[in-house]
Amino acid sequence: MYLPTVRTATATWLAGTAAALVVQGVFPEKFAETTAWGVNAGWQREIAIWNLGTLVAGGAIVAGDSDPIRAQLRGLTVLSALFGTNHAVAALRSGRPGNIAWAVINGAGVVSSLAALSRRETPAR
Repeated sequence: MYLPTVRTATATWLAGTAAALVVQGVFPEKFAETTAWGVNAGWQREIAIWNLGTLVAGGAIVAGDSDPIRAQLRGLTVLSALFGTNHAVAALRSGRPGNIAWAVINGAGVVSSLAALSRRETPAR
């Protein structure tokens, strides 16, 4: 019986996440045709964004990043930057208050994260 290491199993899972990122981010209409849910470009972009953030954080951790909390924050920063962009574009097109609010909230998350990541410190829990 094949028993992969935790690192190998995680890397394999991340490969699936990368495939999902490409499918949802690049081919959303083709994927939607094969599901009961249909096309929803905004939500499919959000799914692709989650996949990218997971890859950034998980990939660094699997690669042996010496500070996994910092690796996770890098992934979260990518998430906030892309979610904020997705909401900002939607806000410009629609003027909807929810999109405006989440563009601002995610922008604040990016600023906070970049400030923390700019600090040169030893790993702290």
